[in-house]
Amino acid sequence: MTTIEILSEVIAEQTIYRAICGVQQATGATPGQALDMLERDLATQGLGANSETVIIVQRFRPDNFFTVSQQLRLRELMDQFHQASAVGELFPQAQKEELEQLVDSELQAAIERSEAIIKETQSES
Repeated sequence: MTTIEILSEVIAEQTIYRAICGVQQATGATPGQALDMLERDLATQGLGANSETVIIVQRFRPDNFFTVSQQLRLRELMDQFHQASAVGELFPQAQKEELEQLVDSELQAAIERSEAIIKETQSES
């Protein structure tokens, strides 16, 4: 399964969106534009075409599934990861593992959020 995460970033007082899949990244003016750019890059490399894709759009709002402290730490580690990548430095293994654990937790939170939405929608019918 391919997982794509879309984050918003403010650069020079303008919001851009970054779509991330492993080490691949693309940016755009909208989440959809960033996703389209990343999908195009992955397709030209023959990646992701034969698997299901989960897309996580990070809104960074706390809820019962992913807390404020988890969100803040995820943002901090993502910033550190991007800084290290930008200058060609290795990201420390302990931080990499913590980042992966937080990404997994956010994925689980997204699943649980989706299940709650489905349950709520079904009860309204």
